[in-house]
Amino acid sequence: MKDSRLPAGGPSRRQEFFRILSLAAPLAAAQIAQMLMNLTDSVVMGRIDVDSLAAGSLGGNFSFMMIILVQGLIISIQPLVAQARGAGDAAVVAGRTVAAGLVVALAASVPLILVLTQIDRVLIALGEPERIARLTLRYELAFAWAVPPSLLLAAVRNYLLAIERPHATMVVTVVACLANGVLAWALVFGHLGLPALGLAGSGYATAVVWWVSLLALVGYAAHARLIPAGLAVLSARELRIGLAAVLKTGWPIAGIMLVEVGLFATSSLLMGYFGAVALAAHQICLGLISLVFMVPLAIGQAATVRVGFHAGAGAFAHARNAGLMALAMAIGFMFFSASGLVLCANSVFSLFLDAADPQRDTVLAIGGPMILVAAAFQLFDGVQAVASGALRGLKDSRAAMIAGVIGYWGLGMPIGVGLAFGLDFGPIGLWWGFAGGLGATALMLTWRFRHKINRLIAERGPVERMAPLTERASRSA
Repeated sequence: MKDSRLPAGGPSRRQEFFRILSLAAPLAAAQIAQMLMNLTDSVVMGRIDVDSLAAGSLGGNFSFMMIILVQGLIISIQPLVAQARGAGDAAVVAGRTVAAGLVVALAASVPLILVLTQIDRVLIALGEPERIARLTLRYELAFAWAVPPSLLLAAVRNYLLAIERPHATMVVTVVACLANGVLAWALVFGHLGLPALGLAGSGYATAVVWWVSLLALVGYAAHARLIPAGLAVLSARELRIGLAAVLKTGWPIAGIMLVEVGLFATSSLLMGYFGAVALAAHQICLGLISLVFMVPLAIGQAATVRVGFHAGAGAFAHARNAGLMALAMAIGFMFFSASGLVLCANSVFSLFLDAADPQRDTVLAIGGPMILVAAAFQLFDGVQAVASGALRGLKDSRAAMIAGVIGYWGLGMPIGVGLAFGLDFGPIGLWWGFAGGLGATALMLTWRFRHKINRLIAERGPVERMAPLTERASRSA
């Protein structure tokens, strides 16, 4: 059964577009602010000396990879709460889901902190110079205080997104970005009456800012009466049910994040075989597409919430509309941004290079063709991010992990290595391989969403069942 009509009682396509936009825009702004916070840390650390920049960047990247895996588990709060809102069961489900997310965050903080406080031994065992390893440890001993709030903050942010209240997250993150820059500068160099802590100051600044951000968001939720009522009467049984649901939905999300992080880390290692110039061009391309990717990533998270809400209400035609609308929005934005990269490739690259650098022209010669492939890469990346988000709204998180393993590692990596090393395409061969693998992943996930949602419509019908909550009421549940 394929019904292109939308049943009465739900949002029109125009209304759905603006609801997705109202979620995605503040999310994208918050995520870009988070990236700028990391960039600010690098700028401050680079003012100490080159070794401090290397050690701080190494420590920051290592910490990020560990934290993002746990955040993958916590992202499951989005579809679980969104579906509960649609079904009119938000109070009970939201309470146990948020509690489970907070428990996962606190429990995961312990092993993460233990690893970070032994990071020097890990790095020395991997062959890093002892001085860099010791400096990295100095940074991580300070940054370790930021681990618990970063994970607890993820639980609160995902809950607020699931109930369609993302604007507070945007405001807090933008303010945090600005505060982090000032505090890092003050603690690293000893300004504003604060002690000069060197590299450790950057880690302490991040910890302070994240703790304050956590308190600010919790305070906002309490003031706006958004804290789930179920938290106050949570039983051990309800907590176990919540933990089971969070882990069941969340582990494949963490898995696909591991797959993606592993792919990009491996790509940088492989690019290193072609020399520093190729690696520099590669890192510039990665930085550019990572920044642009924040927009489709935000649209994908908005799709999770909107598809989940409609699926929870049994309105599968509206769920399909939300998913396809989000895909169209991502394709439109990525096509626009890809066109900008293609038309302004040399100008964009020049922003990252000193005009007096003798290797500037060589980097541009490699980076120019590379960024053309990156344009196709980011278009596919946007589609897979939104399709994956729409599937999460249906509580289908395994599909993205399976498609990612097949597309990234089964196709992209072998093709890229074969083109780069086997057929002597060089650095651009790796990018063609990754773009091809990502394209395959995007096709698989888009097909999976359309197939699954059409099957649900055929089995259960497109018309929304009588839900105990209207949409307006559920937005504040």
